[in-house]
Amino acid sequence: MTLVIATATQTEMKAVLLGFNGRGRIGCNFPHAGEYCESPVNDHHCLLAVTGVGPVNAALSIGRILGERKDITGVLNLGVAGSFDLEQAPLGSVVAADSEIWPEYGLHTAEGIDPEGIKFPIWEYNGVDGPCPVWDRIELELQKAFRMLNLSPPKDLLRGASMTVSGVTGTEERARMLVERYKPLTENMEGFSLALACLQSGIPFLELRTVSNLVGSRRPEHWKLDDALQALGRHARELFV
Repeated sequence: MTLVIATATQTEMKAVLLGFNGRGRIGCNFPHAGEYCESPVNDHHCLLAVTGVGPVNAALSIGRILGERKDITGVLNLGVAGSFDLEQAPLGSVVAADSEIWPEYGLHTAEGIDPEGIKFPIWEYNGVDGPCPVWDRIELELQKAFRMLNLSPPKDLLRGASMTVSGVTGTEERARMLVERYKPLTENMEGFSLALACLQSGIPFLELRTVSNLVGSRRPEHWKLDDALQALGRHARELFV
């Protein structure tokens, strides 16, 4: 069994490894963007992968890994994210995605993007009730994934929908529009690609991110990246207890 631990950036991977602080031995040179290496973490055999930023990089990286390695049994996506609501997901809190949303797929209309407007789903799989098309949302089974990957939910873990974007939301107006239309809790740039790859491969996927900022705000008091990175390492360690 081999678990992929994927982060978008070296900065996030460094925070994860610092959080392990001896609980996970690093058995490889530190991976750069687009690279991965093998490393044991406690009793888990892992690949540490730095995908690069954004959904395209994430798709290319995980596709290459799954194509080259036939022993992958799951993917754990760790990193930082923005929160659409600091009361529900405060700065520094840890949130597990219970669904992944890609708001940029479909037909652009005057009323917004219609995910079914071009009539072709992103993917289709066989569910218990027959064919299940994937349009702009993937539902994630958190408890099942924790169990299958033999990982422990961190203390104070929050749950909510995560939205993957190609460009970070930079205005309050766009943030309000996304909340009204999609009801996300957090915003990221890689999760949907990784979740879709796992769905296609039939392996479990977990996405845990710590909140670094308020989505849509550029005010300094709404950005606590260093605190989020420290929290990321701490909660990463809790997963492997």
